[in-house]
Amino acid sequence: MEMREIRSFVVLAEQLHFGRASKLLHLSQPALTKQIHRLEDELGGLLFVRGRHGTKLTALGAEFLRDARPMVYDFDQLIERGRRTARGDLGRLRIGFGFHTFELVPRIVVKLRETTPGIDVTLRDLSTAEQIEALRGGHLDLGFIRLPSGSEFESMPVIQDRAMLVSAATSYLSEGAPLADCKNEPFILISRERSPGFYAHVLRLCAKYGFHPRVVQEASEITTALALVRAGLGLAMIPESFGTTHFSGVRFHRLPDKEAVWKVGAAWRKDDQNPLLHRFLNLLRANLNGVANR
Repeated sequence: MEMREIRSFVVLAEQLHFGRASKLLHLSQPALTKQIHRLEDELGGLLFVRGRHGTKLTALGAEFLRDARPMVYDFDQLIERGRRTARGDLGRLRIGFGFHTFELVPRIVVKLRETTPGIDVTLRDLSTAEQIEALRGGHLDLGFIRLPSGSEFESMPVIQDRAMLVSAATSYLSEGAPLADCKNEPFILISRERSPGFYAHVLRLCAKYGFHPRVVQEASEITTALALVRAGLGLAMIPESFGTTHFSGVRFHRLPDKEAVWKVGAAWRKDDQNPLLHRFLNLLRANLNGVANR
């Protein structure tokens, strides 16, 4: 028993006319008759009787129609959902990102939802290390991680970020104070657990100037670290992408060292054919090209 035979039965049961049903199904009447006979042979009884007053359902036909009609409807819905998913109009997209792309990623998600409102998008705030593991395990479709990502993923550069020193507004440090002047200062660092890549980057940067930062507090959130700086606990290092205009009571010091810079990029599995992933990437490319052309 095939779905096309069940569909033909339902159409004929609704029309009760072989000619009209054949036209709707784009079949010849002999072909439709053969399909109905095959169904009847498999079921072991007649589904229709044809007489001088037309075609009528038998008791078996009426009972079979009650179950067959929702089955055909569900099957049609399944096929339609599959087609829409293949086009990227439906589906699921799981994205990981960190504070480097805290504004960029939601902006692209909004654009994606404008064109495909029926999609399911999951956003997870994760470190680069956590995103890489989630990509490997198939728990994320797309991540925004420190580059290079290695050969196991496809990747696309997105932004360039830079470590930035933060002091209290009342600090003695001048606007362009070099990091070398801070070797005896207490530091508040974004915790190793929250961002192991950034934590290691800060240590390497300090080591360039011959010291290991005296860490008096670790914080899992940048805003917490800034609040502690403002309160006078010590200095902090944060990514420049966090921005400098929405937190008062502190002073931001841009570090000119080329070692303070790193790149963040989108990364995804090489074999991932998720249409939503590639639709998102196209929107991301368009956004980046628009920014570059300003």
